[in-house]
Amino acid sequence: MRIIVIGSGNWGTTLAIMFCGRNDVTLWTIDQKEAAIINQRRENVISLPGAPLPENLVVEAKFTSPVQQDDILVIAIPSRKIEDLAAELHDVPPCIIVNASKGVKHTDLSTIREVFARLVPQGRFANLSGPTIARELAEGLPAKAILASDDIALLFQLQETLANDLLHYEFSRDVQGIELCASLKGLIAIAVGLADGFGFKTNIFGLIMTYGLDEFTRVMEFLGVRTKTVYGIAGMGDLITTCLSENSRNRRFGRLLAQGRTTEQALEEVGMEVEGVSMAKTVQKLTKFNLSIPLISCVTRIIFEQVEDSRAELLNTLMKN
Repeated sequence: MRIIVIGSGNWGTTLAIMFCGRNDVTLWTIDQKEAAIINQRRENVISLPGAPLPENLVVEAKFTSPVQQDDILVIAIPSRKIEDLAAELHDVPPCIIVNASKGVKHTDLSTIREVFARLVPQGRFANLSGPTIARELAEGLPAKAILASDDIALLFQLQETLANDLLHYEFSRDVQGIELCASLKGLIAIAVGLADGFGFKTNIFGLIMTYGLDEFTRVMEFLGVRTKTVYGIAGMGDLITTCLSENSRNRRFGRLLAQGRTTEQALEEVGMEVEGVSMAKTVQKLTKFNLSIPLISCVTRIIFEQVEDSRAELLNTLMKN
């Protein structure tokens, strides 16, 4: 059995390093040029500098070697690229697919499981999510994640195969709820970043996270998804971690906006995918259904519209909530 991690960003690289301890692992990059650079330096200097790669980790361009029936594919790419990847995997043999990306299909709110069920129906699907900052794990600090699947036997198999000294697992069957929590938390982390950049401190951070969880629940109830998951580690745990971590791209993006950068400038300065921005475009559509999500709507306006006084806009939203 081989684990193929698709996506050489900081999260994909971290997972590949962790899984190398007990498995044959291949890290797939976007092209051969990127693979050659990483192989030459034995370090992903762009996405995860300072974390040397194990000698047994194979790095190659995607689809350099064929996918075998016993392989486990771990998906760690931006959610906006998921559908294209699933289309590329359409004809692979039946294998295990573990989604470690956080997001949804932004045109219609389809979850990643739904995309793979449509395009790669022969795959056995599971989701990996939770409060897992890549840099902390790369530095040898422990964390716990959720493995979610409708397939109970698959969960036990993955718990054994993906076992390592740093990342431990809980089980869940609520795949959809966990995927939605992972998608929405980035918006709230952007709000905390905005508050940080505006000079607010923990009093306001606490308000944002509390109201953010409440709006999670409203969105999930509207979509017909069970809400219990909101208060577990894939919901509240991931939200708090992303909001408080200095390594959070979403929080950093919000802080840069508050400091006067445009959306485009802030994205360029972060230099990596900011899933909260992609999700904001999707959430905009929910306001047409008269869904009351004032905090999320406020963050969306600040990202995409020329709000005259963003600081006052955020504060007024919180005080009227």
